[in-house]
Amino acid sequence: MKKLISALIAALLTGVAFAQNPTHPNSGPEPQSASQNTAMRLAPGTIIRVELAKSTDAKKAKVGDEVIAKTMDDFLSDKNEVLAPRGSKVLGHVAEVSPHQGESASTLGIAFDKMVLKNGAEVPLKASIQAIGSPESNARLGTETIGGYGNSGATSSMPSSGRGGYGAPPPNPGGSAAGGTPETTSPDASSGAAINGRLTPNAQGVVGISGVSLSTGSAQDSLLSSPKHNVKLDSGTQMILRVIP
Repeated sequence: MKKLISALIAALLTGVAFAQNPTHPNSGPEPQSASQNTAMRLAPGTIIRVELAKSTDAKKAKVGDEVIAKTMDDFLSDKNEVLAPRGSKVLGHVAEVSPHQGESASTLGIAFDKMVLKNGAEVPLKASIQAIGSPESNARLGTETIGGYGNSGATSSMPSSGRGGYGAPPPNPGGSAAGGTPETTSPDASSGAAINGRLTPNAQGVVGISGVSLSTGSAQDSLLSSPKHNVKLDSGTQMILRVIP
């Protein structure tokens, strides 16, 4: 009888330990991870400010190459909990590319695919480039690099953090539709496009980069093109991404 009672107690303790195991689907961090994934399902029209973590050059890039950007704002929940802190990765790939050769324009098409959260979870997303501008430090100094980065013309400061989801931008962001005439936007042509060298959520098109245009590519990617130079995006290049359906 004592052996039977001991066996029953051992079985009960084993069941309690299993119920408290963090890997069990009904306890521990799993529900939190699931709730974070749900909270980070980004609605169409959501704006994400990012900067490139490494350079991308149309002369060297190949279709399928990874494009890594990092967020410039914290993404907060409705309870002001940080779901994806500033510096979280937004990953994409080169969808199409061609170097400048003779009379042929250089093109570089980028498509963004997912965001990596603080806990390592990946949130799928589809985002187009609404606006693109030179690295913040270059724009502040008014310097130029290959590709024609120029001064943003802005002087005031801007907060470095925010909720992360800025809502829907004005219609037809990022230039023309596929098959249309690409659009190049100068800093002066887009009021409030940049503040102290940093792109604002309402920026559209190409800001402060001469000789480069932004349009929609054949694969619904964001297509940058230049008739005279190879499209090269330096590390730190700023982008305003817009989540699309």
